[in-house]
Order: sequence, then structure tokens, then C-alpha cells
Amino acid sequence: MFLRVVVFYLATMVFSGILNALQSATGPSPDLIQLVQFAPALGVGVMFLAFRRTTRVDVRFTPVRVAAGRSALVVGVVVAAMLVSVLVHVVAGRSWRGGSLPFPFWVLVLTMIVGAAGEELGWRAYLQPYLQTRFSVLRSSLIVGVLWGFWHIGGFANGLVYMGLFVVMAVALSVVMGAVLQDARRTNLVVATAAHAAVNLGLILLFDEEGGDVFSMGVLAAVWTVAAIVLTKVRRPVEVEDRAAGPVRVG
Repeated sequence: MFLRVVVFYLATMVFSGILNALQSATGPSPDLIQLVQFAPALGVGVMFLAFRRTTRVDVRFTPVRVAAGRSALVVGVVVAAMLVSVLVHVVAGRSWRGGSLPFPFWVLVLTMIVGAAGEELGWRAYLQPYLQTRFSVLRSSLIVGVLWGFWHIGGFANGLVYMGLFVVMAVALSVVMGAVLQDARRTNLVVATAAHAAVNLGLILLFDEEGGDVFSMGVLAAVWTVAAIVLTKVRRPVEVEDRAAGPVRVG
């Protein structure tokens, strides 16, 4: 298991460098979409080529009712967390972003969904279910969160404190998604994409989190940590993935 996680992560990092270079050379604007978001999906492609018979990805879009319900739940959690974060900024007398958008709202919604799907194909549709064949939902979510957080290596440009807070936020988000996904069988990609896109859209609407504001990142990390603790307590833990309802094989 350790070898496969390392291979997947290294492949994802290599593709990240290639896609970042490609975006710098050709565009499009990173405010619209970031090509690096497709690196985890390409990492899954490497896993499929290297371990064809045993590489499974949870990409099934059914059952629709469960996917829609869990997507609505997780988007609701995202909206609540963002509103609380804004409230904290207001109470603290700190500014938060509420100005004009770089692109039309509907365009940003579309690109956020596409980009989030590119990431979640690797993180929550492949890596999370794979880890859950060995570890609990919580432990798997923590591992994915740490890897996901440090994958955003560009955050180091804003300092170690900022990056540390970003990783905390990523881990907390991963735990939230793991708690929501734990018994939403065969809907990992749909629900995780809805959550990820909602978070990214909320960040671009409300916060300039890529500007290196430690206060904003600290608030987001704290709010999402509280949300993760609450959801972990509320949701009944499932220690091992149900093999009979396991993810479908690609190919």
C-alpha cells in the first residue's frame, strides 16, 4: 500500500510541475482555471497503467438521490463555514473580499466544477477509497488531507505559518468530506466535486486567500477544524469500506 501511495503522489507532483509550466507558457488565466488541478487525475492514469488489475476509481454517478442529498449537505456545510468566517472578519474589524469578480459568475462556477473534478478524481475518488481498504475513514481522511495540503506547494511562498494553516484547513476539509462520503456509496466523485467547487468558489468570492493573509487563513483553518470535529462526532464512523459496494474499475 505504501508503495502505491508514494507512486501516485510522486506522479501527481511531476504532472503538477509540467502543468504549471504549461500554464505559464500558454495560459489560460489562473483566476479562471488552474491546469495543475488535473495533475491528480493524471496521477490516477499512471496508477491504472502500472497496476491495471487492482486500480479502482469511484466515479459512478449513481444513485442520483444519494449523490444529490450528500452534495446538498456538503455544500450547505461549506456555505455555513464561509458565512461564519466572514462574521469573524467583521467582528474582528478585518476586511474581507467582496468586490468585483475577474470573470462572470456562471463562468467561474463552471470552471470551478471542472477543476475540482480533476482534483477529486485523484484525492477522493481514488486515494480515499484505496486507503479505506486498510484504514478507518477518519485515518484515511487525515492522510489524504495532509498529502492534499502539501501538494499545494505554492503556499510556501507566503511563509511557513501561512502554509501550516493552509495544511490544517486542507486536513479539516478532508475530514469533513470523508465524514459525508463514508456511507454515500459510489458517489465519491460527485459529492467531493460539489464540496471542492463550493469551497473554491467561496474563497474566490469572499477571501484573497492566495494573497498570503495569515489572519484569513487562520480563521478558515479554525472554522473548518470545528466543522470537522462536529461532523466526526455526529456521523457514525465506518471503520472499513464495504467491499461489496466498492468502487468500480476504470477500463
